Amino acid sequence: MKYNFNISIKRTNRLKTVSLKVKNQEVVLSVPKFVTDSEIDNIIERKINWIRNKLAIEKTNRFNIKRKYENGEKFLYFGSEYSLKIKHSNSDNVYLDNNIMIVEVNNNSKAVHIRNILNNWYIAESKKYLIKTTNYYEVLIGVSVNKLIFGKYKSKWGSCNSKKTISYDWRIIMAPLEVIHYLIIHELCHIKHLNHSNDFWKTVEKYMANYKLQKKWLKTNSSKLIL
Repeated sequence: MKYNFNISIKRTNRLKTVSLKVKNQEVVLSVPKFVTDSEIDNIIERKINWIRNKLAIEKTNRFNIKRKYENGEKFLYFGSEYSLKIKHSNSDNVYLDNNIMIVEVNNNSKAVHIRNILNNWYIAESKKYLIKTTNYYEVLIGVSVNKLIFGKYKSKWGSCNSKKTISYDWRIIMAPLEVIHYLIIHELCHIKHLNHSNDFWKTVEKYMANYKLQKKWLKTNSSKLIL
């Protein structure tokens, strides 16, 4: 059957259930080997509106901001925009002054050097806040994390595994405070429910009544959280 979008069918013996994903304007359908072509067509037909909606959202959000790391450029921090201001100094440093993000540089004012200064500052700020806030919610929810990992991921903002290891994308520090708290609560609740069952979402809602608003914001604005 012909569709007006790219679709990739993957058959494998390792799967017992169907998996449907949309990424980079391509639909990827993974199925067990025993699933027939007609069953695959039925799956796609049942999910056609969902697929088209996902493709449309992804297309809207897929814009690349070409960073130049020069005066006046806007950067997000806790959901607020700050204008970049570059100053020469005896050492490299970053600090905020009202709505200005000031980057002090020592001699080297090339874009790649400024980017590295900002990158290190964002990572440090993110770790500091995420560790502190995760500790707070650990006590509130009654769970314990074995390990925290910080990275930069392509397809997730956070994750939690059965070993109680939680991973965060440090760029989440660019999102509004409520969204950051939602992510932390979300991952900590996975320690109690390592799935996305109704019980899991009820637990999330217990600690953040309006979590759906934060979930929607992250889904809609993820592409803006870049450095």
